Amino acid sequence: MSYADVHQSYGRCRRAGHFVDRFYERFLAADERVAQAFRTTNWSQQKRALGQAISTAISYAEGESFVAPTMEKMAEVHSRHGRVPVEPELYGIWLNCMVETAREVDPRWDESLAQRWRGALSPAIDLFIERY
Repeated sequence: MSYADVHQSYGRCRRAGHFVDRFYERFLAADERVAQAFRTTNWSQQKRALGQAISTAISYAEGESFVAPTMEKMAEVHSRHGRVPVEPELYGIWLNCMVETAREVDPRWDESLAQRWRGALSPAIDLFIERY
């Protein structure tokens, strides 16, 4: 399945310049466990990592096999035994915050994109939860 529309939407969000900052403002405010998890974060590194992770997750949903090893490594990092464990219930919050931020920032947002973003990011989330 192609998610070219989501790649394009994400590109517009990135070009807007404040997408990642707005996402983290929303995400950190959404649940105290999130704010606690990010208390010692190197933000410049984290923002770069998020940018790569979103593109990788979209490609993963498209079935691009070359990103599978990267997704497996990211799932391992976020597993209960990983360097940065993420409780499975936080992924729904992450996804909602991501879609809401894209809705706010993408100048060409169309409500059909909300489901497309969810569809594009859900396979990665499912993998992370499975590997937790």
